[in-house]
Amino acid sequence: MALWHSDLRVSWLAQWVSLLLHGTAILALLLAPWPARLTLVWMLLLTLMVFECVRSQRRIRGREGEIALLEAGQLQWRQKRWQICGRPWMSRQAMLLALRSAAGEKEKLWLCRDSMDEEEWRLLRQHLLPER
Repeated sequence: MALWHSDLRVSWLAQWVSLLLHGTAILALLLAPWPARLTLVWMLLLTLMVFECVRSQRRIRGREGEIALLEAGQLQWRQKRWQICGRPWMSRQAMLLALRSAAGEKEKLWLCRDSMDEEEWRLLRQHLLPER
């Protein structure tokens, strides 16, 4: 029996934050004074930053889909059962869950407020906030 259930959407907040961070790093690389002998290094770093930005956007889009919070701090996500390790980090707009599967796989899952309905966000926070 699921305590909470949602169909995650792509988070526009996560996409914008990722683009902002990567864009700032790319801009810093472009504006920094580089000696001519390091042009190859500069081009390599710039290329790696662009590819990392694209990879980040793909990972964010890959977080879509069904997710459910089960009893005993377990999460059903990507057709696997995950254990929530430790206390989740939470802000008003996002939360970070450290997950571990039965096979020993580890995953860090960012959930943003705009990736689900407002009521689903409130319920999830209630279930994961420590009792006082």
